[in-house]
Amino acid sequence: MTCIPFHSLFVSICLLILCAAETAQAQKQICITIDDLPTVSRSYRTSAGQEALTKRLLTHLTQRNVPAIGFVVGEKLMVQAKPDPAQIRMLTLWLDAGMELGNHTFAHKDYNTISAAESQRDIVGVDTLLRALLQPANQQPRYFRHPYLHRGNTVGKRDSLVRYLADHTYREAPVTIDNGDYLFSAAYDAALLRKDSTLATLVGKQYVTYMLDCVHYYETQADSLFKRPIAHILLTHANTINSFYMGEVLSRLAAEGYRFIPLDQAVQDPAYQSPDTYVNTGGISWLHRWALTQGKRGAFFKGEPEVPDAITRLAEGR
Repeated sequence: MTCIPFHSLFVSICLLILCAAETAQAQKQICITIDDLPTVSRSYRTSAGQEALTKRLLTHLTQRNVPAIGFVVGEKLMVQAKPDPAQIRMLTLWLDAGMELGNHTFAHKDYNTISAAESQRDIVGVDTLLRALLQPANQQPRYFRHPYLHRGNTVGKRDSLVRYLADHTYREAPVTIDNGDYLFSAAYDAALLRKDSTLATLVGKQYVTYMLDCVHYYETQADSLFKRPIAHILLTHANTINSFYMGEVLSRLAAEGYRFIPLDQAVQDPAYQSPDTYVNTGGISWLHRWALTQGKRGAFFKGEPEVPDAITRLAEGR
């Protein structure tokens, strides 16, 4: 019987543990997507303020080498039916920072309440603007994000949108980690407008905790559904609270072993080929669409983090 020296055995075990840890960390991947560009804010309404918000948000991303994608709402770019140079400049900041831009429709209309033809016109409205902006860089918009995550409340409308996007070289941008960041941002704006910095800080700290709770919830959902970690896609917005607290959220995710990846890479995960037969009025995570398609009900969906009532009341001015 050949004996392995204790030192060699110890080194081998340490290497195995290190490799296992690196493999586990490599499996934790997340794409950061940011809706409603150029900005959505009650506090920062001037061009100068919106530019400051944009630069803060982009600094969080660039300092951490995060390859995010921003989804543009076309009407936000317009003043008196013409493109506003100040708003276009903010999109240029995104491109200069190495970020991708996608189509979030011209007027952010709810697909549940409009016809397929009207929706197509809404998509074209921002497509025209984006192509003109991206052409000098030899780029074109590739991804479409559904307003309110509404993909179609009838089979016919869903299939019509899918065909239209495919025919126009767009790929749908799914979301696995949904959340209520817009409510936290509205509450944060309310605190800033009251000039209550203590309240604003409290909202911000609650926000970071809430966002990590959302990530953990959908991690568990994915593990239950696929029996493995998947490449996640996080929904956020170009709003006030993210311009201040996105960095902390990203740092916490990195500390938990997450690697930030572009949308192109995230959607290569086989999970995104899962059947999705969900047709209803709700705008829900793709994880929940896949789960419903697989027949999951009731207990499977329990435990989703809720926005605290105090935050909702503050956001709604109550």
